[in-house]
Amino acid sequence: MISAIVTAAGAGALAVATGALSLADKPVSGPPPSHTFKPAFSENFDSARIDPAKWIFAFYDPAKETPSVAKRNLWGNAERQIYMDRAFLGLGIDPFSLKDGVLTIEAKPLQPAERALVASEIVRQPSDIANSALKDVTYSSGLISSRGRFSQTYGYFEIRARWTRGKGIWPAFWLLPETGIWPPEIDVMEAHGDKPGVTFQTLHSRFPTEPTRTIKLPAADGEFHTYGMLWLADKISFYVDDKLTGSEATPADMHQPMYVLANLAIGGNWPGDPVASTRFPARMEIDYVRAWSIAGKPTSAR
Repeated sequence: MISAIVTAAGAGALAVATGALSLADKPVSGPPPSHTFKPAFSENFDSARIDPAKWIFAFYDPAKETPSVAKRNLWGNAERQIYMDRAFLGLGIDPFSLKDGVLTIEAKPLQPAERALVASEIVRQPSDIANSALKDVTYSSGLISSRGRFSQTYGYFEIRARWTRGKGIWPAFWLLPETGIWPPEIDVMEAHGDKPGVTFQTLHSRFPTEPTRTIKLPAADGEFHTYGMLWLADKISFYVDDKLTGSEATPADMHQPMYVLANLAIGGNWPGDPVASTRFPARMEIDYVRAWSIAGKPTSAR
């Protein structure tokens, strides 16, 4: 997600045939039967609150940093949201709610007083940040990150989610390295609210990778789907609703522990900014986030 604007802008995205993803097949949770797996991380959102032992709410290393305003937006993408939690700036903005085992992330316009307080924090940042697209944030939204809580090398990672439509709505499920050095990045799922029925999957690396995959679902139904990724030492494969959508060789910089993130971004260079017809609050609903480790040799040839 950090540099999706680079790969998505390129030509030649791989379109997977609609017929390969028939909704007549019930989505199945869990990794493919290619290896022996062990559960490594499970978040079913069955509690009354988000578990702080599993999640943080901004881009930072919880062992070394505090989540400043600069850590709550990828301003290099010209995004328009600030990732909030109830405690940040004392505003009490809580983009998260839990009901019936589903986490809802809600994005909505900042009220004038809220925007003014956020702006006062932005101008205190170093000039390159204060004068970046960060100064144009006008929405609040939410992000969950397992950095400092859970990470692993190789395995199967999966989310079951859905989101609302509209220009400028940008949900994602992705992985980043615990070192904080970018790239690499694995985008298991990204979507644009004005392209219902389409999902994007990308590997970002210092080494050559294939273009962003454009996955076409058979129906723009707005319902829950599962999005998975099998990460092996020699190959990375993507899945939607238990169907393989593509594979490629594992880049040389993707042999290190990575953590998971899920978020609802608003606007930016890639999806474009919201328009008058975009309805707010916008929502991303997450049924679960799960990961499995591999018992045995983590390669396609075992």
